[in-house]
Amino acid sequence: MSQLIFRQLFDPTSSTYTYLLGDAESGVAVLIDPVLEMVERDLKLIDELNLKLLYVLDTHVHADHVTGAGLIRERTGAKSAVASRAQVACADVHLKEGDVIRFGTHSLNVLETPGHTDSSLSFYCNGMVFTGDALLIRGCGRTDFQGGSADQLYQSVREKLFALHETTQVFPGHDYKGMTSSTIKEELAHNPRLAAQITADQFRQVMKNLKLDYPKQMDRAVPANQSCGFLSSKIGETMNVPTVRVNDVRQNVKNEMTVIDVRRSDEFNAELGHIDGAHLATLGPDLDAFLKSRSLDDRLMFVCRSGKRSEEATRLALDRGFKNVLNMAGGMLEWNQQNRPVVRS
Repeated sequence: MSQLIFRQLFDPTSSTYTYLLGDAESGVAVLIDPVLEMVERDLKLIDELNLKLLYVLDTHVHADHVTGAGLIRERTGAKSAVASRAQVACADVHLKEGDVIRFGTHSLNVLETPGHTDSSLSFYCNGMVFTGDALLIRGCGRTDFQGGSADQLYQSVREKLFALHETTQVFPGHDYKGMTSSTIKEELAHNPRLAAQITADQFRQVMKNLKLDYPKQMDRAVPANQSCGFLSSKIGETMNVPTVRVNDVRQNVKNEMTVIDVRRSDEFNAELGHIDGAHLATLGPDLDAFLKSRSLDDRLMFVCRSGKRSEEATRLALDRGFKNVLNMAGGMLEWNQQNRPVVRS
């Protein structure tokens, strides 16, 4: 078996762990639980390690951050995968118990571990288990929304996760105290909610009395994650995002509004080219800085390859208070299909 490349990555805003696993011999890889705001970091690492991403997987429909799965799929061609029971129609692969995700000589075995949500998954690979929010280090995910169930979570952990060998390393979806990993043996002994001596009734009472705050990003994150990290799952379909189709955009659009291309610089000057006069402001920190420099009264049209990233950019601008903004649905793909003029370097 080829060497396993493994990286644990962290998003400090949501305290989310993202995991990159690659096969050294074949150079193919998978990514677990990416965060939208950290996509550039993740793709840079994948490129530096000379890996080809085959799959981007989510352990569940997250409520505390927006997944980067859709954006990464668009940028790399990797297939997005989530639980079949999550009913995320835009995902390429709908996973269930016993499924296997193969990457080179390595594989991820899919375990259905509902309870935190009704469609949570865990992934086992080479003595490691990636538990999402089902089992945290000395804790577990909450069970009071998204079809969560304390009884289901107790059963999932006891029958699926604690059934693994005691030396299995536990890599959770989050940690809030600086811990990075644990083992099944440790959690059986020291997890205050789920240790071996805790009964189902005791666990049920603990979860009932947590009285946790409503997740800050839930109203944004859950709808977006049900559309692979975008507010809509199909090009041109929007949710409260003003949209214009390519055939309705004037050739001299730069004379009427500011065109902002939110792709990477290499895409901006590549085969598809860019609209004459467009400003490059890559989705992420570059776009944030650009928006801060503009007046809220500016007329802005956002553009990307297919209309996905520009839709997210349009939504961000609306959140910032811009009123005259548009997403060019279909992006530069449709612009080129209509033989519109482009600039290339």
